[in-house]
Amino acid sequence: MNQPRRWTRFALACAAALVFAGCTVPPDKPAVPKHVWLPDAPDLPAFMHGSIMEATRLENDNDFPVSGWGLVVNLNGTGGSDQISNNLKAFMRKQLAAKGFGGGDDKLMRDMTPERVLADKNVAVVRVTGFLPPGVRKGQWFDVSVEADRDEVSSLARGQLYNLLLTINGADPVSPAPPVNVWAVASGPVFVNPAIALRYNEGADNATKRSLRAGRVIGGGQASTDRPLLLHLRRPENRTARAIEFRINDFFHQDKVCAAYDDAYCQLWVPKQYGDDWEHFAKLVQHLYLQGGSEAFVRAKARELTAEAARPDAPLQDISYCWEGLGQFALPELGTILASPATRPEIRFAAARAAAYIGDPSGAAERTLYDFASASAGNFQLAAVQVLGRIPNSRQVNSLLRQLLDSPQTTVRLEAYSILARNHDPSVVTRVIGSARDASDEKFAVDLVNSRGAPLIYGTATGIPRIAIFGPIPQIKLPLTFAAMDNRLMIASQPIGKEVTIFYRDGHSADAIQQSSATDLYEVIARLAGQIDDGSQPLSFTYAEVLAILQGLSDQHHLRVTSPTGEELAAGFMLQDIEASIENVPTLDRTRPQGDNTAPPLDKPTDRPTGPVGMVPN
Repeated sequence: MNQPRRWTRFALACAAALVFAGCTVPPDKPAVPKHVWLPDAPDLPAFMHGSIMEATRLENDNDFPVSGWGLVVNLNGTGGSDQISNNLKAFMRKQLAAKGFGGGDDKLMRDMTPERVLADKNVAVVRVTGFLPPGVRKGQWFDVSVEADRDEVSSLARGQLYNLLLTINGADPVSPAPPVNVWAVASGPVFVNPAIALRYNEGADNATKRSLRAGRVIGGGQASTDRPLLLHLRRPENRTARAIEFRINDFFHQDKVCAAYDDAYCQLWVPKQYGDDWEHFAKLVQHLYLQGGSEAFVRAKARELTAEAARPDAPLQDISYCWEGLGQFALPELGTILASPATRPEIRFAAARAAAYIGDPSGAAERTLYDFASASAGNFQLAAVQVLGRIPNSRQVNSLLRQLLDSPQTTVRLEAYSILARNHDPSVVTRVIGSARDASDEKFAVDLVNSRGAPLIYGTATGIPRIAIFGPIPQIKLPLTFAAMDNRLMIASQPIGKEVTIFYRDGHSADAIQQSSATDLYEVIARLAGQIDDGSQPLSFTYAEVLAILQGLSDQHHLRVTSPTGEELAAGFMLQDIEASIENVPTLDRTRPQGDNTAPPLDKPTDRPTGPVGMVPN
């Protein structure tokens, strides 16, 4: 009965001792804020106060690397996997077994054991790397690169990348791991540099050998999930995040373009009408005003922007995006600018660009852009064509673009062609080239472009494999003797007749393939790719090899077109290069950073669209 009293007296004694000793219980530490405030937007012009750019910072706007170890098959004895590490061999055996090699009911698959596959000289283990673009949507295609950095592999030409999964650090050479959190898949024919596609490794210099061991699969990667952009609020607040969400979704008339994740982050999903043009979408979002779009506000703001544009060294790119974000009520002000011949060219372009994207029913914006595109000189030719190609497909725009197919500026012609081909305009007739014996083996497209300009043959190196022939189909000039692949391929004319003979012997077959062809270049291309089967064994050259043959024939001046006046003109050949961005115009400001290429590893919200939201998938 006395025990509780003893404990009570003991507790009171301890408390008294603490008081007399001057000891106090330490207070609780202040809570760490959930999100840190960001600095103000740098060098923001006064007319952008109240914009989403002022309130947020764009993040997750960098290319995102994904990779994996894969197999390139169907090589012409130029592969090998003996020199890969033991860890990688064990990993590849496990992956092959999981795909059914060495097992199952099919006898061929049972006999094709993982060990046998890796020992085959027609197979090579390769590192596959792709870069997911910012804002990429599920199902979107992108290019991937392949590389076999080993001396035993002499060439990846003619190879086919076997389907594989791409993950973060999937191609780790030290510790390859099973693919988890898959971001993309990849497969398809390997495209090597056409300049060396017809060369064999014997006698090649070291640079050529390295190039033959590397290539890309054009459009061979496909995103497996959406990758949103992020808006990081500079002053985290739930009310502001919700206001940004409402403003963006209201502007695009869609519910799932923007989602307020919490009080510091908003997620952005690129609308499908923008395709892969995430940069245009992101910049437009940043230049929206949070106040919204009342007619009075928009008209006043449009006039303010016009006054700002007239200032020397005005940031016209920002002004143009702000105009675009104001929408339909800004069109009267933009129409006034376009109607004035005294307006400076750079201001006219900024206004025409904004009006075209808004949707100018008068057609003045499209006509102004066409004038820029068709001008013999100026800084806005290519940019004007690109804007015309990114506004909604229409007969009026296509009619303007058709006239640019005859432009003396090659870059303008090529941009107009790519837009018209994408719009399925009748000025571009597309024929798919593939194997006559395998309908699923579609190798590339040949586009016959209605043009009166200089004869030109153009091959793409990214996106979709396409060969464009501008103007009449060239004919092969005779006499002809063309040899490549250490003389395993020959295209030659006979002393009598108007045909050429295509002769090819690969490294495995004792029998050579021999076909006769008319001098029509389209027929030659179709025969080389295997499109024409006249009863003999068909040819089967890859897209890169066909481009290399066309390059060689053009270099030797054997591709000719006869003009309506009877003049014989040489047809040039051009391979696609990475072209300038639409915003890469000297007079438009590009100094302000649009993002810091970072993104936090956010968790999936339970009441928002699911999917990876940061650099690290959940």
